[in-house]
Amino acid sequence: MKNAHLRFGWLTYVKCTEKTTTSIKLRLDRFIGEVLPDPPRQAKAHLISVIGGDTEIAAVSAAISLGDKFMVEGPGVQPIRICLERNAQCFKGSVQIPGRKKPLRHLIGLSEELANTNVSASSGRTLLGGSDSRFVWASLAHIQGIPGVPGWADWFAGELHSHKAIVRALGIGCSPVLIKGEKEQFLDWLSWGVESEAIKFPAETGSIRWPSLSLQDIFLSTNS
Repeated sequence: MKNAHLRFGWLTYVKCTEKTTTSIKLRLDRFIGEVLPDPPRQAKAHLISVIGGDTEIAAVSAAISLGDKFMVEGPGVQPIRICLERNAQCFKGSVQIPGRKKPLRHLIGLSEELANTNVSASSGRTLLGGSDSRFVWASLAHIQGIPGVPGWADWFAGELHSHKAIVRALGIGCSPVLIKGEKEQFLDWLSWGVESEAIKFPAETGSIRWPSLSLQDIFLSTNS
């Protein structure tokens, strides 16, 4: 985590009223979004993770609940206007810094789509916070209820790329991807893979042990 701050971005919030103008700029350690097709250039945000003081975090939380827009920028992401849209969820916590009397406040905002796996299972698109093939395969198998074994991860990643079903999303602090496709489509690929012997079932019967991959593991692996 040495020099981790160099991978941080910025989130800026400006609110103008008749009497006052509120301007807040916070450190952004994680961001996931997708650029919208219509001009002007803006993005639908799916995850923001910011750190700041009590007042700043409270203002950002209120802005999310109101559906207000922000500006984000960071490594690999040019300044772009974003919004979490309606039904977004907020989670708050504290970060104690050695030598600092008061802890910093931490806020994570999630879009409805990212927070609700049922939306992904029925919409034909799945947004994931990491591009690691093991994480992608394990996540889709869980969300879509697809039978399989961990050893098929690389083969499945190849199928996603050959069918152009995986697209890079905007990310700061991570390498998010958008998977396009439904359960029936993925099952067809698996059926073909088994029939062509491109993939094989384990020789031994019994329970299948899937690797434990946390989001922290994925974020660290994609930034190494």
